[in-house]
Amino acid sequence: MPSVTSLGNGIYQIDLFDQEPERTSCYLIAAGEIALIETGASPGAGCLMEALKHLGIPAERVGHIIVTHIHLDHAGGAGVAAGLLPNAKVHVHPRGARHLIDPSRLIAGAKNIYGNRFNQLFGEIVPVPPERVRTPEDGESLDLGGGRVLTFYHAAGHARHHFVVHDPASRGVFSGDALGIRFCALSRLVGYDFTMPSTPPPEFDPVAAADTYDRIGALDIENIYFTHFGKAGGASAVIKRNRELVGSFESAGRRVLEQGGGAKEIEEVLWRMVMEELGGSGLADREHPAVKFLALDVELNAAGIGHFVGK
Repeated sequence: MPSVTSLGNGIYQIDLFDQEPERTSCYLIAAGEIALIETGASPGAGCLMEALKHLGIPAERVGHIIVTHIHLDHAGGAGVAAGLLPNAKVHVHPRGARHLIDPSRLIAGAKNIYGNRFNQLFGEIVPVPPERVRTPEDGESLDLGGGRVLTFYHAAGHARHHFVVHDPASRGVFSGDALGIRFCALSRLVGYDFTMPSTPPPEFDPVAAADTYDRIGALDIENIYFTHFGKAGGASAVIKRNRELVGSFESAGRRVLEQGGGAKEIEEVLWRMVMEELGGSGLADREHPAVKFLALDVELNAAGIGHFVGK
């Protein structure tokens, strides 16, 4: 049974079971044309197709696949999905298009990082036929029919090949990683949307990230649809929080490097910041499963902060 959640306004969240539940979302927008936002990695294609079947949507009806950026946990399955959804155009940031058409560099880079775990995590990465790729410019719109118009905003900071998708009908944005990450289990435990910026190497840029937070924050939005993971209301408060945390992370990284430390020391400082907040909600144990879920993101954030400051 697929994990499909109706979020209202014709939006359905699909859990792609990326290694485990509640890590990576795909969103389906049911309008005059059907649009999917994110594919996740290739192993998630089965979840996606089961969700379409559950919703009674033939594969031929899907007109658009939109990937917010080309990191493999967001777009690694774009080629497989394009093969399964024969009428879908694939929308990607102009900087990322060539890597969907020829993913060899993405594959090589990921194999260097993940080694023997590559196949388990990402499966087969299939090229997207170039004639099916669309590269929306900053501010360009996509009319899905029935009064549903999406607008693409280029959104550097997390990565230069990133855009977010504004959906006025739901007063929301599909944010990829540009506005951070939402942690479901922790959110349930602490009673609010627990979010954190995503600042990985090699393209994290705090100045560009602040500009993105400010630009998206100026839109009339209430909801953020995080790829990792799920819907958060109170968009302005979430954006304010994560914008401030970007600055705090960068400052912490600079202090550590000035004192001769490196990524590991930055990681420990970030953990102290996180645990100080969680301690206020009675979560003082770093071994708690919901807290341990943060580990990969804290490690990547520290590496990205160190990489940027070190430059």
